[in-house]
Amino acid sequence: MSLDPDRSAAASGRVLVAVTVVAVAAAVLVPVELSGIGLALAWTAVLVAVFTCTPGRPGWGQISTAVGIVAVTSVPGWRSAEWLTPWYLPLAAVTTGALMVGARSIRELVFAAISPVVLLIPAVRWTGRGVPAARAARRITHPLRAVGVGLLTIGLVLVFGALFAGADATFASLLGDLTPRIGDVDVSWHLVVALVVGVFTLLGCFILQAHPQLAARPTRVPGQTWTWAVPTGTVLVLYLAFLATQARAMFGGDDYVQRTSGLTYAEYARSGFWQLFAVTILTILTVTIGWHHADRSTSRGRILVRVILGGLCLSALAVVASALSRMDLYMDAFGATRLRITVLATEWWLGAVLIALLIAGAGVGTRHLARVVGVLTIGAALAFAAYNPDAQVARINVDRYLAGAPGAPRIDVGYLSNLSPDATDQLLRLPEPLRSCAVRDIAAQARTDRGWTGFDLARDHAVRSLRDTPITPAEGVVCPGP
Repeated sequence: MSLDPDRSAAASGRVLVAVTVVAVAAAVLVPVELSGIGLALAWTAVLVAVFTCTPGRPGWGQISTAVGIVAVTSVPGWRSAEWLTPWYLPLAAVTTGALMVGARSIRELVFAAISPVVLLIPAVRWTGRGVPAARAARRITHPLRAVGVGLLTIGLVLVFGALFAGADATFASLLGDLTPRIGDVDVSWHLVVALVVGVFTLLGCFILQAHPQLAARPTRVPGQTWTWAVPTGTVLVLYLAFLATQARAMFGGDDYVQRTSGLTYAEYARSGFWQLFAVTILTILTVTIGWHHADRSTSRGRILVRVILGGLCLSALAVVASALSRMDLYMDAFGATRLRITVLATEWWLGAVLIALLIAGAGVGTRHLARVVGVLTIGAALAFAAYNPDAQVARINVDRYLAGAPGAPRIDVGYLSNLSPDATDQLLRLPEPLRSCAVRDIAAQARTDRGWTGFDLARDHAVRSLRDTPITPAEGVVCPGP
């Protein structure tokens, strides 16, 4: 692995300026809550800086990937469900790393994920070599004059800023949001953001300019057929036995399940979902490893691969269908939660990945498989955000309550009140006093002023929806439990 291929290369002055500007911009733009349009603006600044400070023009593939990254980071700008951010930011970071290294395989994708760790020291050395040259090229001949210009600029900003703030309350609020409070945690937060984003931008510039390369992959020596066919074939037999059992349970219905397992159909669905979820993930890993070790140089080998590994993928798709059916029954019986909705969406994504594996193994090839999986992942993330999980959780539970679903005469208002403002419209369908119990905390959350960088469309919509809705004070109503 060549992490610093040209030890004489150095960061240009343009790189140093771009990194500094982006770090300062991110410190201003990224809100403490990690929710709002500021995230997308900061990430866009990083991408623009990286492409600006590197030679050559980005290709259409790089541009489309960058658009996908910005779309992912824009989710906190139109969804107020903050629990999505810890999933979406790592996805954006890994995708950005893949964009920088030009990842085209799983191996290069892994390298992109760990590049901030393995490339940090080479990037710092590269920057260190560039600082003296940049300083020499831009030596200040009159330092006292420079200090005077700086003080004059600060004075003008203070005077005009104070006058504008006194003339307009909105502008005064904006200045208050942009100005860190000395002694408050906000200062530390802005410094940390500036450091992290600055290092991230520096790594991107280093990768695109220095082109660190992975060592060439050694020539693949396929193993003997039985070494991969026996274990994967055995798993396929287990799959077929399981699917046969599933078919009997599916067609036999609740009576058959109660006779054979002693469980109701809903309890039966709940008892096996997580195992099927794990089986799907393990199958993808098994197929990937089996494909790597199989000998596909002969017609007989290719047929065997397609029969066994293709059979595993098809069987796994059937398991995905079973898991989706179980979760649907599960939510009909017990209601929806964030976890259940999320795992349901993950199953759909795993099913799409299995289909991609099937298509690749059918003869299309695996050359672009990593990119296809990346596109599927970004598409699934955006589709999940568009699906509006918090609103769907509220809708399903409110529908069950209003329909008087068997076993659901009551509703867990405590859980629903902890949802984000995304769920406001659905919760407003509840009758009083349940409505006030469900939306009281959400209304307070939506009306909290987070500044312009923390603005998101869902929160703004919730405020407008609640404007004409009377909410009974907490001391005026007793909220029922689940």
